[in-house]
Amino acid sequence: MTQLKEKSKFNFDAADLLIKGSLYAPSVHCSYYGCFQLMKFIIKDFFGKTYNQLNSDIAVSRKNTHKYIIDYIAKEIRDNASLVEFRNFSNTINDLKRFREQSDYEDIEIDFDLSAKALNKAKEIQQQLKNNFHI
Repeated sequence: MTQLKEKSKFNFDAADLLIKGSLYAPSVHCSYYGCFQLMKFIIKDFFGKTYNQLNSDIAVSRKNTHKYIIDYIAKEIRDNASLVEFRNFSNTINDLKRFREQSDYEDIEIDFDLSAKALNKAKEIQQQLKNNFHI
């Protein structure tokens, strides 16, 4: 198993443990990064790009890393799956990203409900990625 895929698994596990320990804000962070790392791994494993190639493509695109990775995966789902799956993926990952930004950067309380919702969305994305990219 590659390190990035392993880190993704650790982040999913950490999100669950953090919620159980009432550490809600960091759990949202882990839920999001579990998905982000898995998407980055898929680009390497499924599409054969090295991480150096990927970093170069990101630099040329002038997008930030997160937007590039999300857009890359969303485009592949759009091109190879149903419109419903594409919309579901796009809405879910954008919700999760927004939750992570609120959790990491905004002066608001992150409670059990939001952290549980984030983990559920992360698990939905994980399943979509498994289904679409056979990981």
